[in-house]
Amino acid sequence: MNIGTGGFKVAKQFILFDPRTAERKVVTLGLLAGMAGRTKEGLRYALKHRSKIRSLNCYILDMNTPLSVYRELLAKEVIPDEVWRDIPDSLWQVSSYGRYRSRTRRTNRIIYRVPYYGTKDTSYMIGIPINGKRQQLRAHEKVVELFIGEVPKGYVAYHKNGNKAKNHVDNLGFISRKELMQRQATSTQFKPVMQIDEVTKEVIAEYRTMKAAAQANFTDGSVIRQAIKEKRSAIGFIWKWEEQVADELLYAD
Repeated sequence: MNIGTGGFKVAKQFILFDPRTAERKVVTLGLLAGMAGRTKEGLRYALKHRSKIRSLNCYILDMNTPLSVYRELLAKEVIPDEVWRDIPDSLWQVSSYGRYRSRTRRTNRIIYRVPYYGTKDTSYMIGIPINGKRQQLRAHEKVVELFIGEVPKGYVAYHKNGNKAKNHVDNLGFISRKELMQRQATSTQFKPVMQIDEVTKEVIAEYRTMKAAAQANFTDGSVIRQAIKEKRSAIGFIWKWEEQVADELLYAD
């Protein structure tokens, strides 16, 4: 049983890690077996030996896997068409795939960096020392700045496929704020949601969509969505996006 920073309990769950994007998802062996076309025994072998699930190009990892392992897997991933560019006034680089790495000042050792979810935003965040001061940035910002260019007036950068963990340059573009808000209102309906017991902090149900969660609990999706946004309970339960649970477990003490 793992306990995340939010105090909730999750049994028999794992992290599916994509080394091309650093995206992390919470999965069960049953769910992953269907996604990957593998048996549970085969997945346990991949977990034990830390071998890649080729059909997904991902790794299955324990919830308590150290951050250093994620960095090693990022460094191990060779992407032939990946382009790296220096981030001005820093020892860091960002790639066309949205990956980050830095160089140590004394030894020139390369360290791959793992973005994290911010407390007020569902975008991945990254802390980069620039001109001697650490700046907390959305992970896609430097990709846009160094590979696409300046954001036009009246527009914002956005993820074309709605997945804010995929910061590849081809998945980023510009959109008006009004249109983005309309898209986001629709896209949240299709994000996996987790239902957590207020008392035991145990995950008691997982839903593939907001609509499914709302229907199963005889409420409206806007009630659950607002509870997640304001980080409060609703209809007697705590609600979180699946991606939030994955990140809280990854960075649990």
